[in-house]
Amino acid sequence: MKTITASIIFTLLAAIAHTAPAPAPAPVPQSEPCNPNAHGRSCSAILYGAAGVSQEISQEINLEVDAIDVPFSVSTIYNPDNGQYEYWTFYGVDGSVTKVGPGETTAVGPPQVQTSAYCNIQCPGE
Repeated sequence: MKTITASIIFTLLAAIAHTAPAPAPAPVPQSEPCNPNAHGRSCSAILYGAAGVSQEISQEINLEVDAIDVPFSVSTIYNPDNGQYEYWTFYGVDGSVTKVGPGETTAVGPPQVQTSAYCNIQCPGE
């Protein structure tokens, strides 16, 4: 009986030792290197209002405040960023200033029509 038990344990240990190692995880895609002077590229944001209405806007990174055409009162703004270190500043019709960082959803207070926006690139450590 001891021989059979020892044989079974040895067989199990040998099977475990010969098990193939787990495959290496897939490499994580790297985002573009940060370039604060990325003129000519564009960034995007999604503006949300009441009753599920939304509008995506896109703006060239030109270091200027540009007028935007959003015909509804905006309550939140989402910045998908896409790994480009994008920071948005939105200006509302009643004077609000809303800043939205990479990957953030930010409330506009109070909700209002947004009239202009500015998108820039800010690299880590700046």
